[in-house]
Amino acid sequence: MNNTTTAVALIVMLVIGLVLGIGAGPMLMPQQPQQPQQPGAVTTTVTTTVTAEMASAIGQLKVGLIMPITPEDYSWNYQADMSIKMLQTQFGFSLTTAENLFDGTKAEPVATDWASKGYNVIIGQGIQYQDMFNKIAPQFPKTVFVCVDCFAGKDNVYNVWWYMADASYLMGLLAGKMTQSNKIGLIGGGRAMSIWAGHEAFKRGVRSVNKAATFQEAWMAFSWADVAGAKKAGEQMADQGVDFIFSSGDGIDVGVRQVAAEKNIQMTGVYADAAHLDPAHIAQSIVVRWDIAYLTAIADYVRGDYNNKWLQADLFSGMVSLGAFGSAVPSDVQDFVTGAQASLRMGVSLPFTLDSTCFDKPDQPQCKV
Repeated sequence: MNNTTTAVALIVMLVIGLVLGIGAGPMLMPQQPQQPQQPGAVTTTVTTTVTAEMASAIGQLKVGLIMPITPEDYSWNYQADMSIKMLQTQFGFSLTTAENLFDGTKAEPVATDWASKGYNVIIGQGIQYQDMFNKIAPQFPKTVFVCVDCFAGKDNVYNVWWYMADASYLMGLLAGKMTQSNKIGLIGGGRAMSIWAGHEAFKRGVRSVNKAATFQEAWMAFSWADVAGAKKAGEQMADQGVDFIFSSGDGIDVGVRQVAAEKNIQMTGVYADAAHLDPAHIAQSIVVRWDIAYLTAIADYVRGDYNNKWLQADLFSGMVSLGAFGSAVPSDVQDFVTGAQASLRMGVSLPFTLDSTCFDKPDQPQCKV
């Protein structure tokens, strides 16, 4: 980067409180004392200015990214890998990545080794690293541990909460409009809070436009890497008449994409814009801009302001959007979903709230869709 006084303004939208009065987001994790949450609080825009001096400092950092599987999933891990490498190209920092470290036990030796070697920023792409980061972080106060899809990080563990519900609701509108059989499937990896909220919001999106729709749902026993299990579950659903499957990411997307192609049904995925892989069967994807979250955390590190921080990746923050439509999506449905997305970004509230007690007790009356 040229040594110039020109500042590069990077607009990062951070959601604090109950965004626009929607109860589905911060209700689903413990309150964050550093950012009091008040019903009806509006989206707050935080402008991070990266000056030439700061960009130079970023270029001197050592950054590590830990991923649960490989970037070949064209989903969670692909988007993480692509995002950090895009920033590396822009700023020139030293980067090391580690793949197939599915849980904190496997990742701990790697994270500890990197921190011992003076890595400045270590990113763990998943909630499975939260406990491990909290365990080792006190030993390395000069390292920031960025925990993605996490909410309980302390001190130099930097929380990036993945709020899936708003965009998943829009995917539900799409599915409810497109299904011909009125039988819709949902397949997820780990039944983590954020993913559960996405599934529930998707169902409510479907139901808002299609009262006749029914659901089949499968979880892969907390294994986002279970491609074979996701494919088997999808095949069983398709054989029972399901013609649209909502897949909630990682290796699950890989298995469901295979089913959609083989059974000639529709699906949606999460994290990367994947419709071009199979336009006839991938109706759309939820796309997450991890580069915004990563750069915000890195800039905070350079400023020395990285303890007890919280970001929320969602539709309203600008970190989440909808990808391209597949070729099977009618133009009127495209217009409908696009319009709904625009309305949400303008401040229209989702027409429901999610009760966090339903995560553990789904049989309560208020939990039924």
